[in-house]
Amino acid sequence: MTQALSGAAIAAVIAVCWLLGRPRPKILRSTDTSAVAALNRGQMELVLEAAGGAATATAATDQDPDPGSEDPGLADGETPSWPRDQRQRGLLLRQLEQQFLAGGEPRRQAMAVCGAWNHRDTLPLIRRGLRDSDPSVVGLAAEAMAAFRGRSTAAASAQPTAKPPRNVSRTR
Repeated sequence: MTQALSGAAIAAVIAVCWLLGRPRPKILRSTDTSAVAALNRGQMELVLEAAGGAATATAATDQDPDPGSEDPGLADGETPSWPRDQRQRGLLLRQLEQQFLAGGEPRRQAMAVCGAWNHRDTLPLIRRGLRDSDPSVVGLAAEAMAAFRGRSTAAASAQPTAKPPRNVSRTR
């Protein structure tokens, strides 16, 4: 009886290993999902436009009475609309990089926008601005960097704690 049970157990283990080891069929490999992705992007744009319209309506009622308090580097009458997702952040960072490489006034505008945006992704550009030969760019970069001083990073606070020492008395 024990031999029969052990034989059945071994057969069951072999069957489970065989079933788990089989390759799974790739369902979406042959399916073209570009139309679905385009539809999703279109719907998300509509949602963002609706949310942006509500935000501009509230911003129009809460306008700053001092016109000189606008962020430097923005055109007259232009309000800052900072990127909401990774794609928009990448586009803005590329635009700032191109402005920085252009030199002169566009470089100062790029540093001013970096300081106004106050986002961690602009730190490499701000650090380059600190080493620039133009003193006004260095000043703008220093002001932008001041916003980041004293902050602790998420990685620094998430350091693993040290492993507690083994209890030697239990090992003897």
